[in-house]
Amino acid sequence: MAARNLPSHGEPLIIDEIFQRLSSDIASIDGKSARIVGRLEEHNIHTCTAQVVDSNNRRPLTIDTRLVEPFSAKIGSLFQFIGELDCASNTNVTLKARVVRCVDGLDMKMYQKALVAQRQYLASRKEDYS
Repeated sequence: MAARNLPSHGEPLIIDEIFQRLSSDIASIDGKSARIVGRLEEHNIHTCTAQVVDSNNRRPLTIDTRLVEPFSAKIGSLFQFIGELDCASNTNVTLKARVVRCVDGLDMKMYQKALVAQRQYLASRKEDYS
């Protein structure tokens, strides 16, 4: 049975990967459905925005939280957001979240290793069918 107008599950991305792709090719990520995990640094319920950083604490990613408010935003907690990326410029990107969940306790190093292993497996499957 085919999916009928269901939103994408979001490609799992590390926040740094979003900024790397942003600097090389905006069109490759603008409007793309993404799933990110980050530590909540700030949340403003009045403007419906949040800032999250990945485990490297490099660059914060802005999250538009209009569709998921109110959520129990505890500063310092780990959250997973699924939504669409909106690129205003080469340096400014926002994730318009449609799903949010707290994932405190997630081992980020293991998560990143699992993500690499999944990508390798999926790439090998593509080669098998090419």
